[in-house]
Amino acid sequence: MRRIHVFNPDHDLALAFGAERFTSPAAGRLLRHDLAFLPAFWSGKDDVVAVDDMDVARKAVQTWGEWFEGVTFLPLRELGTLFPAQKDECWEVHPWGWNAALRLQLSLSGVPEEIPPSKERIARIRTCSHRQQTIDLLHAVVEAVPLTVGRRFVAHRMEEVREWLSSLSSAVVKAPWSSSGRGVRFVTPDMANNVEGFIKRVIDRQGSIIVEPCYDRVVDFGMEYVADGQGNAVFTGLSLFDTRHGAYLGNLLAEEAEKRRCLAQWLPEGLLDEVRDRLLPWLGKMCEDTYSGPLGVDMMVVRTTDGFRLHPCVEVNLRRTMGHAALDIAARTQGRYGMMRVMMDKGCYVLRLEK
Repeated sequence: MRRIHVFNPDHDLALAFGAERFTSPAAGRLLRHDLAFLPAFWSGKDDVVAVDDMDVARKAVQTWGEWFEGVTFLPLRELGTLFPAQKDECWEVHPWGWNAALRLQLSLSGVPEEIPPSKERIARIRTCSHRQQTIDLLHAVVEAVPLTVGRRFVAHRMEEVREWLSSLSSAVVKAPWSSSGRGVRFVTPDMANNVEGFIKRVIDRQGSIIVEPCYDRVVDFGMEYVADGQGNAVFTGLSLFDTRHGAYLGNLLAEEAEKRRCLAQWLPEGLLDEVRDRLLPWLGKMCEDTYSGPLGVDMMVVRTTDGFRLHPCVEVNLRRTMGHAALDIAARTQGRYGMMRVMMDKGCYVLRLEK
């Protein structure tokens, strides 16, 4: 089975839009253009990585070529050349995330209709990506596992939002589908920071909004998984990452034992394992007959009046994450680097591996 990899980091925005005819904002298009080579780090020999610009791919090969051996780069618009009239090879497409806009783009590029998930299956992926889907999971884990914390509510009307906010000293409201902090606002019970218009727009466009307490965050991290779409999921590793104002900055490249030592200053031994194992069956069931591939659960350590606690489910991302990318890059580079960062340099996004 040969694989085509597509880096579409605007996936969350496309998912929020929901329709096939989606145009990514300029920043999303630039990120996709500049880092289209990224899947080469987890590609196998004879795989194809689709790119927008072959010059970017050639430059990436010059920089990272020792790890890209056997990988072919091809303009996305030319993918149809891989499928001659006589089909003698089997292909799969492995994108950053599946959405209706990408499915249409692949079709327009000549990828046969039967290779991507069906329109119905992509609609189910979108439904499962709704933040409401994690409410029962979060509450079940918090009730069962000591030293965890977290609450989440869904509101369909402004009156419901006000009701939830009245019971919270401070809160955060989130669009059901959003990307990198774009659909997130911090709010006080009196809504003194003028977010009422944002809340109304989200409810009008997406049908509801998520309300959560605002926690004193100490550190962000995640657990990375892979689901087989048949009811099973496996844990692949921890992800320790930096964010600023909701935007991704970088990931730690380290052995699992080192990442656990970092978290041990706040969390007791065994807590991560218990939460990890409780998530496995739920994630497998959630993805059954809907999604197969990498996914991630974002978490955080928070400071409370009773000490440090684990928030076990800030987000569930039914897509590949930068945490998965960091795990693959760490395996390829074999301890040569300590951080993976994505940053702007002279108007372009660049990937930097730092020692």
